[in-house]
Amino acid sequence: MHRWLENLLAFFGVQKPVFYGEFRTVFVNHKRIGLSDALLEGQLYPDNRVVTSRYTVYNFLIKNMLEQFTRVANFYFLIAATTQLLIDAPVSPTSSFVPLAFVLGATAVKQAYEDILRHKSDDTVNLAPVKVVRENRLVDIKSLEIQVGDVVRIHQNESFPCDLILLSSSEDTGECRITTANLDGESNLKTVHSVELTRHLRTAADIGANLRAQIDCEQPTADLYKFKGNISVRLSTGLPYQVSLSIKNLLLRGAVLRNTKHVMGVAVYTGQETKMQLNSQYGRSKKSVIERRLDKFLVCLLGVLLFMVIVCSAMKWSYANHKTTVTGAWYLPVEQLTPYRIIQDFMGYLILFNYMIPIALYVTMEVTKFVSSKFIEYDLSMYYEDPETGEKMPARANTSDLNEELGQVQYLFSDKTGTLTENKMTFRHCSVDGRTFSEFSGELWETDSCGGQRLSRCERLGDRQLLFFTVLALCHTIRVERPTAYGNDEQNRYAFSTLEAEDYTYQASSPDEKAFVEAARSFGIIFHGTEGGVSTVSLSSANGECIVQQFRLLHVLEFDSERKCMSVIVQRADGAYWLLTKGAESTMLEKCCTGDKDSIVKFSAEFAVQGLRVLAIGHKELTEAEYEQIKLQFSIAEIDVANRDAKLTEVYMSIEQGLEALGLTAIEDELQPGVCETLTDLREAGIQVWVLTGDKRETAENISLSSGHFVESMQRIRIVEQLSADVCRESVSSGHEMIEASKVSIPINFCTIVDGDSLQFILSDEHPDLRDSFLELCCKTAAVLCCRCTPLQKARIIAMVKHGVRPEPTTCAIGDGANDVSMIREAHVGIGIFGKEGRAAALNADYAFARFAFTRTALLFHGHLFYIRLSNLVLYCFYKSIVFVMPPFFFAFFSAFSAQPMYDTAFFILYNMTMTSLPIFLYGLFEQHLPRQRLESEPRLYRGIANNRRLSWGQLALWCALGLWHSACCFFGVAAVFLTNDWVGSNGYAYDVYAFGTVVITCVLVCVTTRILLITYSFSVPTLIGFLFSTVTYVILLSAYSGISTAFLSKQLTYYWTYFDLSGQPSSWLLLLCVSVLAVAPDLAIRFLQDWRTELELKIAKNTYKKVQKYQSGTTVLDCEVKENKDLCL
Repeated sequence: MHRWLENLLAFFGVQKPVFYGEFRTVFVNHKRIGLSDALLEGQLYPDNRVVTSRYTVYNFLIKNMLEQFTRVANFYFLIAATTQLLIDAPVSPTSSFVPLAFVLGATAVKQAYEDILRHKSDDTVNLAPVKVVRENRLVDIKSLEIQVGDVVRIHQNESFPCDLILLSSSEDTGECRITTANLDGESNLKTVHSVELTRHLRTAADIGANLRAQIDCEQPTADLYKFKGNISVRLSTGLPYQVSLSIKNLLLRGAVLRNTKHVMGVAVYTGQETKMQLNSQYGRSKKSVIERRLDKFLVCLLGVLLFMVIVCSAMKWSYANHKTTVTGAWYLPVEQLTPYRIIQDFMGYLILFNYMIPIALYVTMEVTKFVSSKFIEYDLSMYYEDPETGEKMPARANTSDLNEELGQVQYLFSDKTGTLTENKMTFRHCSVDGRTFSEFSGELWETDSCGGQRLSRCERLGDRQLLFFTVLALCHTIRVERPTAYGNDEQNRYAFSTLEAEDYTYQASSPDEKAFVEAARSFGIIFHGTEGGVSTVSLSSANGECIVQQFRLLHVLEFDSERKCMSVIVQRADGAYWLLTKGAESTMLEKCCTGDKDSIVKFSAEFAVQGLRVLAIGHKELTEAEYEQIKLQFSIAEIDVANRDAKLTEVYMSIEQGLEALGLTAIEDELQPGVCETLTDLREAGIQVWVLTGDKRETAENISLSSGHFVESMQRIRIVEQLSADVCRESVSSGHEMIEASKVSIPINFCTIVDGDSLQFILSDEHPDLRDSFLELCCKTAAVLCCRCTPLQKARIIAMVKHGVRPEPTTCAIGDGANDVSMIREAHVGIGIFGKEGRAAALNADYAFARFAFTRTALLFHGHLFYIRLSNLVLYCFYKSIVFVMPPFFFAFFSAFSAQPMYDTAFFILYNMTMTSLPIFLYGLFEQHLPRQRLESEPRLYRGIANNRRLSWGQLALWCALGLWHSACCFFGVAAVFLTNDWVGSNGYAYDVYAFGTVVITCVLVCVTTRILLITYSFSVPTLIGFLFSTVTYVILLSAYSGISTAFLSKQLTYYWTYFDLSGQPSSWLLLLCVSVLAVAPDLAIRFLQDWRTELELKIAKNTYKKVQKYQSGTTVLDCEVKENKDLCL
């Protein structure tokens, strides 16, 4: 049964990877590590086939139809159409089947075309030739035939076909260079290392004859930056030796080999299990506020439909029971009320009124959203080219489902470093043993204070300063790119000259590290790179000679948000061991037991006030016994694959104790252009901005002031360094009292500042009352700054706002680094910045662009227009359905509730397909109710669409009322003429019901077209073509339909020549004009009143904002009181 179910799911393309156990064992080259050389029959892992297509030739029709019928509207129309075949339906089944087939067919053709392209792409990848080791030699196979355990040879500039563990390379060091632009967008070179036990095996013969190894690693995960495992290699003694593996040993599928002739690697993850495929398979699902409201509207409309059906069914039987006595219709037979007749009549009216549910709404929305998302990508004002690298970075929409959500943002959560700032660090100051030094024009000067008077230029560094900058030159993971002219010429390579030193290019994963190494270089301590595990540093002696020092790099203790520091262990040439550490000064002060800690506290506050990023530097010397103990701890932790990360963190924290404090660094991260203007405009637009950063409070607060996030006149409510939940609760209460006691109640007068320590209590599930009180306080203020935040706290803050504020607001998170991914995923809309520290944020975001200032365009312009267009599109689809369905409902009262249709079958088919579909589709793409310049220069216009105001229940009621009025005018206006029996055709006979229906539907078409004209403010060429096409198509199709036999549709010829006969009657045109003018008169009045009200509200808002600006500028008496209390610390 289980196997049968798996085969059935596979037929429909449902093939989610299944992992057995927590770890997997991979036998390299399919040979066991034991003494036997027998090949394994096969390892139970999938082949390397990559399948991005959704369908096959065999399952396309069934699978695609099943997918489409999961939509309520499609399924509803399928039931209605099927019912028409089973009962004596009032209209032909063609009226339901043709529109349904059109919607299903259009969607199927679109998806089939996209899937054909996917199949071609898959074949290109799967059929590519690859070299693998077979029987001690290289053979060519197809990429899809690679199996886990195969040893693959890749040459320079080739892409890796699967996830491989690097065994060896053409380099003596066993290293290779790769680029991962296809994975994370990073174009810089990265280094991957092989383990020492296998790096000498460079040929197929060596591997086939001498390598017996097995790899134990974790099951596949989507995380591109984490991997853990062990490799056990059989030595010449016959005993296995185990070495740990990490992400530094893994070659990811999609990466490209650079600057290395060839490599050998063993496949550990293939096909759908590669990290690249796992990242592309499982996406997030977010639903916009319009879609959530739309679901409720559909339920409401379905209720109205059922009410109409019940009324007509009840009235029919009431009429039937009294038709002889009340109406005198003695000629009609008496019908018996049976269950079959009840069902027959109920379903008959349900079919007659089923167009109340707009069948084309979903497909119209989908196509409109998809095309609209391209407007963001093609917007030249959101295009950026990096002046340093020349990289071109247009805006990118990773989804089209949330376009309109950009117009509903009420809370914006922003990272600071790399998002508001350039993330381009510049060394400014440092403090060493209580002495302050500053950088001026590439030279180091001693100053009397932070940025104060220059006392003297440092011609030669003292011992302590030399040690300080040596630590900066060594404590990092930077890779050096040097000009090829240096080659292996040792004399030139280590020559001490400014020109040659500047020829080095430092490739760093962190801008901080690059700033430190470049600063050390400018002060004469040059880092030349690490080769073969040896780092080389040169410095000038007192007599100007170049002294070269080499340090063996033993261990790198990577940075993590828990420790907030990074360390390296090196061995000097004389055999001494050093632990070099840099990190946040709050963490480092706890780790240091010697050194001038008081100076670090003092100068960190001074540096932070200037908005500079502060890091403390420390070191300690290790004895050989201590180092051997550390090596043992590392070995034990690395072997434990399941708990490696946790155990390594414990080891790191135990090692990084008892340090000597050397000093403090201060680097500047400049604001991006346009940040201040953008934050000001967002605040004016009614969006509350929360800045979430890991920086210390003083630095973050200074940046908030300089960026425009805070205004000088704001009273700052600080909730910092809280030691318990009770103390934190008192501080929050004091904040409430502070706001209530203020003479000014405008929220823009206050801002809230909170740190990570306090957030631990606020976000805890143990104190929900504290969390609610804090959230209420933040909602009363204009801006919030959260400093010393961890990535998890960032996500929990957004969750707190999402679930705590009522009604639920629309949140948006924007960040540039991997540590921002959690909050980007948590928010309703996630925006990623193409950052200098990778593209993880951009890859996980819904939208991505290069500069924070583009947020202004994305929200105030694109978001505003997307929301207006789509909300009106939804309302219009409901409106035109009501206008179309209500006349048959009215007609039921004039036809003895007989379920007699007043429209010919052709109108049921053409109304949504050709008569009314194109104008609203083009409106959803090109409507621009206000000029771009005005939307961006008057941010308060954004407030007019907040809280889904354009798609409220009141707006739905207004549009439904207009639809009811238009349908009433069309029906009763035409009926008033037809009931006189004075209007006859050219044959002398009175017009029949289908002629009556033709005049009504023509009036309906004029009304719905006029309605969309009245909500259109910009008439572009495409929209005008849409209106013209809709009208001309109606005339042509109706003329053709009226001039041919229609027995295949309605089994009667009553409509033949009807349209031409009506068109020849002048009274038809007069009636059309009078009815249309009467119907659209309220629309004209509503358009005038809405425009007048919008301008009035905007004028009032402008005056209010001017008063606020006047208050903030410090021209009122109250401002003095504010300035006195603005630094109140709770």
